[in-house]
Amino acid sequence: MSYNNIFNSIDTKSFAYQKNCLTSPIQSSAIGAILFSALDAFQGVPIQEVIKPQKLGTYFGAMYLYHAMQCPMEGIHGRSSLWHNIISGGTIGFFGFTSGRLGIPFISNPYAINGIPPQLLAFGVYGTLSGLLAGGLGNKRF
Repeated sequence: MSYNNIFNSIDTKSFAYQKNCLTSPIQSSAIGAILFSALDAFQGVPIQEVIKPQKLGTYFGAMYLYHAMQCPMEGIHGRSSLWHNIISGGTIGFFGFTSGRLGIPFISNPYAINGIPPQLLAFGVYGTLSGLLAGGLGNKRF
């Protein structure tokens, strides 16, 4: 059986697949929340701010939702796709920035860029980063 046939034979609409899809990212989301909090501390954020449950919960929730949002998309399309990562990452960036919980990486003043709403800029940056990581490290294809 070829590499491609292994993944084409998985039933992404089955309850078992969807259950695993929703439960498997819990541990990695917790680890990611700790890593992002450590990154905050290394960047000079006071430790009292870093260890706040709201901050840890934001990181955990964003990482978990990023993975969980892809489950129904995989069920609908019957396979995983790089587009799912881009849409999930962009959506998290959009709502995270809109709610004031996330900033926009690499953009010092998102309001200074004329003609592009900052929420759309957040969608673009987070979606692009998600796509680059999933495509480069995860070998996902469109």
